[in-house]
Amino acid sequence: MPATQTCSSELFQACATIFGPEVKVSYDFLEYLQPIGIKTAFRKRAFETHPDRAMALGALHQDLNAEFINVRQAYERLLSFVENKNGNSLNAHLFKGFRTRQSSYFSAGQHNGGQKKNHHKRFKNHPDHFYTGGLPKGNLMFGQFLYYSGLISFRTLIEAICWQRRQRPLIGQIAVAWGLISYPDVLRILTIRTFDEKFGECALRSGYISNFEQFALIGKQKRLQRPFGEYFIENGILSSADLTGIARKQQLHNMTSYRWKE
Repeated sequence: MPATQTCSSELFQACATIFGPEVKVSYDFLEYLQPIGIKTAFRKRAFETHPDRAMALGALHQDLNAEFINVRQAYERLLSFVENKNGNSLNAHLFKGFRTRQSSYFSAGQHNGGQKKNHHKRFKNHPDHFYTGGLPKGNLMFGQFLYYSGLISFRTLIEAICWQRRQRPLIGQIAVAWGLISYPDVLRILTIRTFDEKFGECALRSGYISNFEQFALIGKQKRLQRPFGEYFIENGILSSADLTGIARKQQLHNMTSYRWKE
Protein backbone atom coordinates (compact mmCIF):
# COMPACT_ATOMS: atom_id res chain seq x y z
CA MET A 1 0.00 0.00 0.00
CA PRO A 2 1.40 3.49 -0.89
CA ALA A 3 2.71 5.57 2.00
CA THR A 4 0.03 8.27 1.56
CA GLN A 5 -2.79 5.71 1.73
CA THR A 6 -1.23 4.10 4.80
CA CYS A 7 -0.93 7.46 6.55
CA SER A 8 -4.48 8.56 5.70
CA SER A 9 -5.83 5.25 7.00
CA GLU A 10 -3.90 5.75 10.24
CA LEU A 11 -5.25 9.29 10.57
CA PHE A 12 -8.83 8.07 10.13
CA GLN A 13 -8.23 5.46 12.82
CA ALA A 14 -6.69 8.07 15.11
CA CYS A 15 -9.78 10.26 14.67
CA ALA A 16 -12.04 7.36 15.60
CA THR A 17 -9.92 6.74 18.71
CA ILE A 18 -9.95 10.36 19.87
CA PHE A 19 -13.41 11.54 18.79
CA GLY A 20 -15.26 8.21 19.07
CA PRO A 21 -16.59 5.77 16.46
CA GLU A 22 -19.85 7.74 16.13
CA VAL A 23 -18.00 10.58 14.39
CA LYS A 24 -18.14 10.29 10.61
CA VAL A 25 -14.52 10.84 9.60
CA SER A 26 -13.95 12.28 6.14
CA TYR A 27 -11.33 14.32 4.32
CA ASP A 28 -13.34 17.43 5.23
CA PHE A 29 -13.19 16.41 8.89
CA LEU A 30 -9.40 16.16 8.70
CA GLU A 31 -9.18 19.49 6.92
CA TYR A 32 -11.13 21.30 9.63
CA LEU A 33 -9.17 19.78 12.49
CA GLN A 34 -7.44 22.30 14.74
CA PRO A 35 -5.15 21.72 17.75
CA ILE A 36 -7.73 23.05 20.21
CA GLY A 37 -10.35 20.57 19.04
CA ILE A 38 -7.93 17.66 19.25
CA LYS A 39 -6.77 18.66 22.73
CA THR A 40 -10.35 19.02 24.00
CA ALA A 41 -11.30 15.57 22.71
CA PHE A 42 -8.08 14.08 24.08
CA ARG A 43 -8.74 15.41 27.58
CA LYS A 44 -12.15 13.77 27.54
CA ARG A 45 -10.78 10.44 26.30
CA ALA A 46 -7.86 10.59 28.75
CA PHE A 47 -10.31 11.03 31.61
CA GLU A 48 -12.16 7.91 30.40
CA THR A 49 -9.06 5.74 29.93
CA HIS A 50 -6.32 6.88 32.32
CA PRO A 51 -5.05 3.91 34.36
CA ASP A 52 -5.04 6.03 37.54
CA ARG A 53 -8.83 5.97 37.38
CA ALA A 54 -9.07 2.16 37.19
CA MET A 55 -10.77 1.86 40.56
CA ALA A 56 -13.27 4.64 39.86
CA LEU A 57 -14.10 3.15 36.47
CA GLY A 58 -14.25 -0.43 37.73
CA ALA A 59 -11.68 -1.62 35.19
CA LEU A 60 -8.35 -3.40 35.30
CA HIS A 61 -5.29 -1.17 35.50
CA GLN A 62 -3.46 -3.02 32.71
CA ASP A 63 -6.46 -2.83 30.37
CA LEU A 64 -6.81 0.91 30.84
CA ASN A 65 -3.07 1.38 30.47
CA ALA A 66 -3.09 -0.26 27.04
CA GLU A 67 -6.13 1.78 25.97
CA PHE A 68 -4.62 5.02 27.25
CA ILE A 69 -1.39 4.40 25.35
CA ASN A 70 -3.46 3.95 22.18
CA VAL A 71 -5.34 7.19 22.89
CA ARG A 72 -2.09 9.06 23.55
CA GLN A 73 -0.52 7.81 20.31
CA ALA A 74 -3.64 8.79 18.33
CA TYR A 75 -3.57 12.25 19.92
CA GLU A 76 0.10 12.77 19.05
CA ARG A 77 -0.46 11.57 15.48
CA LEU A 78 -3.36 13.97 14.88
CA LEU A 79 -1.64 16.89 16.57
CA SER A 80 1.50 16.33 14.50
CA PHE A 81 -0.56 16.14 11.31
CA VAL A 82 -2.42 19.39 12.00
CA GLU A 83 0.65 21.32 13.12
CA ASN A 84 2.65 20.27 10.04
CA LYS A 85 0.01 20.17 7.32
CA ASN A 86 1.23 23.47 5.88
CA GLY A 87 4.90 22.49 6.03
CA ASN A 88 7.18 20.58 3.70
CA SER A 89 6.36 17.11 4.92
CA LEU A 90 4.41 14.00 4.05
CA ASN A 91 1.57 15.46 6.11
CA ALA A 92 1.50 18.52 3.85
CA HIS A 93 1.34 16.24 0.83
CA LEU A 94 -1.55 14.34 2.35
CA PHE A 95 -3.40 17.50 3.29
CA LYS A 96 -3.09 18.79 -0.26
CA GLY A 97 -4.43 15.47 -1.48
CA PHE A 98 -7.44 15.67 0.83
CA ARG A 99 -8.53 18.94 -0.74
CA THR A 100 -8.14 17.47 -4.21
CA ARG A 101 -10.13 14.35 -3.34
CA GLN A 102 -13.01 16.23 -1.75
CA SER A 103 -13.54 18.54 -4.74
CA SER A 104 -15.44 17.60 -7.89
CA TYR A 105 -15.49 19.50 -11.12
CA PHE A 106 -17.72 19.96 -14.13
CA SER A 107 -17.28 17.88 -17.25
CA ALA A 108 -16.56 19.50 -20.59
CA GLY A 109 -20.16 19.12 -21.75
CA GLN A 110 -21.87 20.28 -18.57
CA HIS A 111 -23.26 23.49 -20.07
CA ASN A 112 -25.28 21.55 -22.62
CA GLY A 113 -26.11 18.23 -21.06
CA GLY A 114 -26.47 18.78 -17.33
CA GLN A 115 -23.98 16.00 -16.76
CA LYS A 116 -22.86 15.14 -13.23
CA LYS A 117 -19.60 16.60 -12.01
CA ASN A 118 -16.57 14.38 -12.32
CA HIS A 119 -13.78 13.88 -9.87
CA HIS A 120 -10.32 15.05 -10.86
CA LYS A 121 -8.94 11.55 -10.29
CA ARG A 122 -11.03 10.23 -13.19
CA PHE A 123 -8.97 12.29 -15.64
CA LYS A 124 -5.62 11.83 -13.97
CA ASN A 125 -4.32 9.11 -16.27
CA HIS A 126 -6.38 9.95 -19.36
CA PRO A 127 -4.68 11.24 -22.52
CA ASP A 128 -4.76 15.03 -22.77
CA HIS A 129 -6.60 16.62 -25.66
CA PHE A 130 -7.58 19.94 -27.22
CA TYR A 131 -11.09 20.68 -28.44
CA THR A 132 -11.29 21.13 -32.21
CA GLY A 133 -15.00 21.82 -32.88
CA GLY A 134 -16.91 25.07 -33.02
CA LEU A 135 -17.96 27.10 -30.01
CA PRO A 136 -21.16 25.72 -28.44
CA LYS A 137 -24.18 28.00 -28.21
CA GLY A 138 -25.15 29.38 -24.84
CA ASN A 139 -23.30 31.12 -22.03
CA LEU A 140 -19.81 29.79 -21.34
CA MET A 141 -17.77 30.37 -18.23
CA PHE A 142 -14.27 31.71 -18.82
CA GLY A 143 -12.56 28.34 -18.43
CA GLN A 144 -15.06 26.68 -20.74
CA PHE A 145 -14.54 29.42 -23.31
CA LEU A 146 -10.79 28.89 -23.21
CA TYR A 147 -11.22 25.14 -23.72
CA TYR A 148 -13.83 25.35 -26.51
CA SER A 149 -11.73 27.99 -28.26
CA GLY A 150 -8.87 25.48 -28.44
CA LEU A 151 -6.60 27.70 -26.33
CA ILE A 152 -6.08 25.24 -23.48
CA SER A 153 -6.30 21.47 -23.18
CA PHE A 154 -8.92 19.65 -21.14
CA ARG A 155 -6.33 18.64 -18.54
CA THR A 156 -5.20 22.26 -18.16
CA LEU A 157 -8.83 23.28 -17.64
CA ILE A 158 -9.26 20.74 -14.84
CA GLU A 159 -5.94 21.72 -13.25
CA ALA A 160 -6.96 25.40 -13.29
CA ILE A 161 -10.28 24.60 -11.60
CA CYS A 162 -8.47 22.53 -8.96
CA TRP A 163 -6.02 25.38 -8.40
CA GLN A 164 -8.77 27.94 -7.89
CA ARG A 165 -10.67 25.73 -5.46
CA ARG A 166 -7.51 25.22 -3.41
CA GLN A 167 -7.20 29.00 -3.03
CA ARG A 168 -10.78 29.29 -1.81
CA PRO A 169 -11.24 29.66 1.97
CA LEU A 170 -13.62 27.19 3.56
CA ILE A 171 -17.13 28.29 4.48
CA GLY A 172 -16.68 26.88 7.97
CA GLN A 173 -13.49 28.85 8.53
CA ILE A 174 -15.20 32.10 7.53
CA ALA A 175 -18.20 31.31 9.74
CA VAL A 176 -15.93 30.69 12.74
CA ALA A 177 -13.97 33.90 12.04
CA TRP A 178 -17.26 35.85 11.96
CA GLY A 179 -18.39 34.27 15.23
CA LEU A 180 -21.44 32.63 13.64
CA ILE A 181 -20.44 29.15 14.81
CA SER A 182 -17.74 27.62 16.99
CA TYR A 183 -15.09 25.08 16.11
CA PRO A 184 -17.02 22.26 17.87
CA ASP A 185 -20.03 23.29 15.75
CA VAL A 186 -17.91 22.76 12.62
CA LEU A 187 -17.06 19.22 13.70
CA ARG A 188 -20.71 18.46 14.45
CA ILE A 189 -21.82 19.77 11.05
CA LEU A 190 -19.18 17.65 9.30
CA THR A 191 -20.39 14.62 11.24
CA ILE A 192 -24.09 14.99 10.35
CA ARG A 193 -23.61 16.17 6.78
CA THR A 194 -25.16 13.86 4.19
CA PHE A 195 -23.36 12.56 1.12
CA ASP A 196 -22.56 15.33 -1.39
CA GLU A 197 -24.21 17.97 0.85
CA LYS A 198 -22.26 21.20 0.99
CA PHE A 199 -21.09 22.50 4.35
CA GLY A 200 -23.20 25.66 4.15
CA GLU A 201 -26.29 23.69 3.15
CA CYS A 202 -25.90 21.36 6.13
CA ALA A 203 -25.27 24.27 8.51
CA LEU A 204 -28.46 25.94 7.26
CA ARG A 205 -30.52 22.74 7.43
CA SER A 206 -29.31 22.10 10.97
CA GLY A 207 -30.14 25.60 12.18
CA TYR A 208 -26.57 26.79 12.75
CA ILE A 209 -26.87 29.67 10.28
CA SER A 210 -29.69 31.58 8.59
CA ASN A 211 -30.43 31.96 4.88
CA PHE A 212 -28.97 35.44 4.94
CA GLU A 213 -25.82 34.25 6.70
CA GLN A 214 -25.34 31.44 4.18
CA PHE A 215 -25.68 33.94 1.33
CA ALA A 216 -23.16 36.28 3.00
CA LEU A 217 -20.69 33.44 3.62
CA ILE A 218 -20.82 32.25 0.00
CA GLY A 219 -20.33 35.83 -1.21
CA LYS A 220 -17.34 36.30 1.07
CA GLN A 221 -15.84 33.00 -0.07
CA LYS A 222 -16.09 34.01 -3.72
CA ARG A 223 -14.56 37.43 -3.06
CA LEU A 224 -11.60 35.90 -1.24
CA GLN A 225 -10.72 33.29 -3.86
CA ARG A 226 -8.10 34.20 -6.45
CA PRO A 227 -9.32 35.03 -9.99
CA PHE A 228 -9.41 32.06 -12.35
CA GLY A 229 -7.17 33.75 -14.92
CA GLU A 230 -4.27 34.08 -12.49
CA TYR A 231 -3.55 30.37 -12.89
CA PHE A 232 -2.60 30.84 -16.54
CA ILE A 233 -0.43 33.89 -15.82
CA GLU A 234 1.27 32.15 -12.88
CA ASN A 235 2.10 29.10 -15.01
CA GLY A 236 3.20 31.06 -18.09
CA ILE A 237 0.34 29.77 -20.26
CA LEU A 238 -1.25 33.13 -21.11
CA SER A 239 -0.30 36.75 -20.49
CA SER A 240 -2.42 39.39 -18.82
CA ALA A 241 -3.00 41.01 -22.23
CA ASP A 242 -4.07 37.64 -23.66
CA LEU A 243 -6.64 37.19 -20.88
CA THR A 244 -8.06 40.68 -21.41
CA GLY A 245 -8.59 40.06 -25.11
CA ILE A 246 -10.07 36.59 -24.52
CA ALA A 247 -12.44 37.97 -21.88
CA ARG A 248 -13.81 40.46 -24.43
CA LYS A 249 -14.40 37.63 -26.91
CA GLN A 250 -16.12 35.57 -24.21
CA GLN A 251 -18.45 38.46 -23.35
CA LEU A 252 -19.28 38.97 -27.02
CA HIS A 253 -19.99 35.26 -27.46
CA ASN A 254 -22.28 35.15 -24.43
CA MET A 255 -24.12 38.30 -25.52
CA THR A 256 -24.74 36.99 -29.04
CA SER A 257 -25.74 33.60 -27.70
CA TYR A 258 -28.32 35.26 -25.46
CA ARG A 259 -29.74 37.22 -28.40
CA TRP A 260 -29.77 34.06 -30.49
CA LYS A 261 -31.90 32.34 -27.83
CA GLU A 262 -34.41 35.21 -27.87
